[in-house]
Amino acid sequence: MIKLKYLILVFALFLLACKKEQLLNPNQGEPVNLTIKGYVMTDTLEFVFNNRILGQAIDDAFTTSKTGALFTPGDKIQVRKKADGKTVGNIEVAASPFNQVKKIFYDGTTLSNNLVLTPVTNPENMGLRLRFSTPFKDFYGGPVDIEIFEYASNYETYEITYTSVKEVKNVTGVFGDFVELEPLISTDIIFKQYVVKVYKAGTKELPYTSMDHVFLDDPDNNYSEGIRFDKGASKLISISTYDSDGGTVIGSGYSIADFSATFK
Repeated sequence: MIKLKYLILVFALFLLACKKEQLLNPNQGEPVNLTIKGYVMTDTLEFVFNNRILGQAIDDAFTTSKTGALFTPGDKIQVRKKADGKTVGNIEVAASPFNQVKKIFYDGTTLSNNLVLTPVTNPENMGLRLRFSTPFKDFYGGPVDIEIFEYASNYETYEITYTSVKEVKNVTGVFGDFVELEPLISTDIIFKQYVVKVYKAGTKELPYTSMDHVFLDDPDNNYSEGIRFDKGASKLISISTYDSDGGTVIGSGYSIADFSATFK
């Protein structure tokens, strides 16, 4: 299981007066108080402005500048790896409101900036934003298409069926477009949930350049773990392969992780 590294970064300053010399960037514009939070799955990240390290995220801990400061609209905070100084993204300060929250997600490769939960249009439905990642060395390297199925298991007849309900195209390591799914109703006899299959974008093929290190029980029916239906919920679903030996071998199925709790 992927070890999730939780991060809450708070750059907060409640000053009695907002003089220009109290701003990190004393340009024109109203001052802004910024909070950054989210998930960091790997690496140590630093948050830098004007060559000053404001804070860093490591494992489940965080540190911030002891003095703190207000920001000016348009300021860009550099997000970089501590180990090698490589920039992974930037966080831009908006003009309003005064108290701003930026929510990020970092998986070791891609930084999703200002991640938000999209509310469902129908409270009976469930919403999803999907991403896909794998360390597998024979992954072809481009976007994937994700087909969503209704899984139904009959406890009396032991029959299992998969019904295609939606396909989400060109999914990458960044949480993509919002999709809404209709309710699934389980009974004492039939259990239902959503599952997915993953294809190389524009095809119905598995997204690998070689199958030499792919070990699947049934390649034509390689479905993910279940995605439980929660009425009215908006979820951030990360889909990944089951890999071993440092990403040199993968097995059947796909793991499902929901990151939405951090971003509510």
